[in-house]
Amino acid sequence: MGCTTDKKFVLYEDMDGKIYDVDLPLTSDVDPLKLKENLGIPAYVDLDYFPMKSAMVVLWASVNAPKLHVLYPNVFEKKVNDNPIPALLFGGAAIKIHCQSSNGKGLLTRAIKDTDFIVPKKQGMNFFKLLLGMDKAFGTMYKSFATANDRRFNTWRYGERYRLTTINGITADGLPMITVLDLFCDRINLRHKVEVKDLNLFDRYKENLYTIGLEDMLLSKGQFIFDMPKETMDELKQKNQEYRILQYPHFAKDRIIIGMEEKDLKDVAAIFLDHDLGGGNEKIDAQLMRKAFDKDKKLALTVTLNIKNLLEKDILAKWLPRNEASAVTSKVEALFKELPKVESKWDKPWWNTEVETPIIQ
Repeated sequence: MGCTTDKKFVLYEDMDGKIYDVDLPLTSDVDPLKLKENLGIPAYVDLDYFPMKSAMVVLWASVNAPKLHVLYPNVFEKKVNDNPIPALLFGGAAIKIHCQSSNGKGLLTRAIKDTDFIVPKKQGMNFFKLLLGMDKAFGTMYKSFATANDRRFNTWRYGERYRLTTINGITADGLPMITVLDLFCDRINLRHKVEVKDLNLFDRYKENLYTIGLEDMLLSKGQFIFDMPKETMDELKQKNQEYRILQYPHFAKDRIIIGMEEKDLKDVAAIFLDHDLGGGNEKIDAQLMRKAFDKDKKLALTVTLNIKNLLEKDILAKWLPRNEASAVTSKVEALFKELPKVESKWDKPWWNTEVETPIIQ
């Protein structure tokens, strides 16, 4: 991985010896800033990170899926999709789109290393194929490809989730970096399920600025959880990760529960800093959150523990002046007054444990 031959750069060498490479220098035949404006994404959204630039191109291509075969006949031999593909961002890129404080010199800005997309199940394969043609239509810096591992994963999870390998950054020397990109269909199924399809979010892709919306952003961030042996607490302290330990007295006494890491807590704080509670666009709708809590008590507990941890550990003081921290605290407390409390008590994992457990770094 990462070697050059003449003007070609080897992105990946597969198990069967197949080489995935790209010509240098990398090219871009579109202006992501203009595409951002065309999409109607707020002016405050900075494109300082390559994944954000790439996301603008992907979103524009998805919206224009019905006519890409006319605009780029040498790339797309037939219509990609009869209608626009409502590809929705979640994760850090979605936070940047909705939260001014996450951009530029904002109080809660942070680097993002990749993008996360979810699409309707019926359009999943068409979106996957669209991504594989991006480099030929828009320039080599938007190249994606499917390795043998990716293809094996796609066969196993067909219709639910797809995986490919994509360029996610460019070094100061102009060399590409790659990452594995997961594409979710209908629902974000990780430690818990966040049902995007059930809320008709795909129909409101423009209204929600091509994201899953504020409420599902909180749910998808807050669903992160796993447990570790209690004796690992010293290791957590050494790595300054002790703030992630969630307080839940009913769990097994020889285990500790680990919640969101700093980048996700910062994203959650940005949502509350930049938005008020209420109904309508750019408001955090407590009733939508309540419906999700009523439907899935286990998800409700995990999200509650994670978001309340933001206040209990006084993490906000690291990033925000007193007034802003107080505003976030007030909004979080006001939201949870509107949400049901989870009365069930679990002493074992109540989340999906068949998900890869991250390494504490």
